[in-house]
Amino acid sequence: MDDFDDLPEDLDDVEVIYSDGEEDEEPIEDDFHEDIPISSDDLAGEVIDLSQLTFNGHGNSVFSSDVSKDQTLAVTGGEDDMAYLWNTSTGEVVFECTGHKDSVTEVCFNHNDQYIATGDMAGMIQVWSVQEKKLVWCFEGDEIGWLLWHPMSNILFAGCQTGDIYIWQIPSGNCKILPSPANVSCTCGKILPNGKQLLAGYENGQIRLWDIKETNAIWTNVTDNDSVNGLDLNQDGSLVITAPKANVLKMSDGKAIGNVLIEGESEIEAAIFNNDLNVIITGSLSGQLGVWQLGKFVLRHQARIEASVTVLKLGTFNRVFVGATDGGVYVCDAKAGTLLDVLTGHKRCILSVTVFSDGNRVLTTSDDGTAKIFGLKQYSM
Repeated sequence: MDDFDDLPEDLDDVEVIYSDGEEDEEPIEDDFHEDIPISSDDLAGEVIDLSQLTFNGHGNSVFSSDVSKDQTLAVTGGEDDMAYLWNTSTGEVVFECTGHKDSVTEVCFNHNDQYIATGDMAGMIQVWSVQEKKLVWCFEGDEIGWLLWHPMSNILFAGCQTGDIYIWQIPSGNCKILPSPANVSCTCGKILPNGKQLLAGYENGQIRLWDIKETNAIWTNVTDNDSVNGLDLNQDGSLVITAPKANVLKMSDGKAIGNVLIEGESEIEAAIFNNDLNVIITGSLSGQLGVWQLGKFVLRHQARIEASVTVLKLGTFNRVFVGATDGGVYVCDAKAGTLLDVLTGHKRCILSVTVFSDGNRVLTTSDDGTAKIFGLKQYSM
């Protein structure tokens, strides 16, 4: 297919201004730099379930989750080779996404909640109509590493173990492929805010910026010797941070401009930008959390939890949700560098965290076979 009609035409007129990382934001106080111990004593012994609702449909590990934009529906995928669409108020199943042949590791709503996409470890991808409650498109190929929708169009992206990235128009199934650069697995991907480009990470440490319509690489860089397992972009798409090596790159040319590893650490598990505070937040398997000022990449806050960090998600009011191997979800204030709350109820490792669009609830999934919805306390920020 020569081009994708679903891509908004007005994106062609968007001018992207790239930042050099030296924003003129008001800095966080320079003298705040201390190790704040965060205890998980509340998780010892019998777990107190603070959730508003528990979904028990899977029974085995629940790997992935998403919530509709109107917050009424959740989709979860699990080790039972199933995905479920269910009501966030009652937990009632709306419909079952059957037909998968392996663990469902990827689930996501499209931009207007018309469709959900589900993907399993065997390489089967299915797209379902939410309103009609039926399968509308299916693809079976190589094992996938990630799956995501275009933020403004019914275009679905999948990174595969072969290194190829598939791009489909849904529901027609018209397809483009961004070819593997070195026959290595494509491990992660992000759509840039301009909607025209995709950033991909690979198992050999390579990072590649793709032009979606032209299917050609704009630049390629190798900053890590190990696999690039995660990427996060700042709000205007001018910077990216990689995991596990915690390198910060300029999106204009792919050049590294900084690194955000806490002393004594060799890698991170996850990292996210907080654009309001102009910081990067990192978490590691050793339980270390760091808040880094952009520009000079100075460590402003440092904390440690007594479990490995598995997931980081940004919420409203500078809240950060830290999923951990002890089953807790730690709610931290990125501005003050303090622990606000611990959401307990899961008994095993947290595998995904999805923040509701109003910022007042979170959906969590776990190795314990459940998905839970937690309400959030109101804090004066």
